[in-house]
Amino acid sequence: MSQLKYLVIYLSLLVALVLMILPLPDWVQIYRPNWIALTLIYWSMALPKRVGLWFAFFTGIILDTSLGTLLGQHTLPLLLIIYINLNLYQRIRVLALAQQAIYIFVLLLIDQVIVAWVEGILGRPTPLLTFFAAPFIGMLIWPWVFVILRDIRRKALLR
Repeated sequence: MSQLKYLVIYLSLLVALVLMILPLPDWVQIYRPNWIALTLIYWSMALPKRVGLWFAFFTGIILDTSLGTLLGQHTLPLLLIIYINLNLYQRIRVLALAQQAIYIFVLLLIDQVIVAWVEGILGRPTPLLTFFAAPFIGMLIWPWVFVILRDIRRKALLR
């Protein structure tokens, strides 16, 4: 029974994965926020003992295989931002949602830069708008992601 209540973490990550692989037109694709990163940031902030680096590692591997990208291309940035988040979560949790959104923008920008760097090494140029568009959209939707996942966590009685 106790393990069943943690099923909401896996289900929320499954929804985030579906939102990441959902086909979109090319002009909208650059505005897609990193749903996996947003979800992992929330869960590592809310339940840092339960969702940590190993969780981010396996989620990144699943994301890489689902997107058909180079193995580790999304895993490395996820590990880095979750590591940063695990070190700062106590300071960030007490901030207002607008201040948290700025922190989320920085984390998503780090993620975006590393992914674009790997794409550049592979010879696939990344438009400059991509660097700021997706993290900016992620910053704007963070308050809703936070509130929705917090309500789900409270209803599942996760502590």
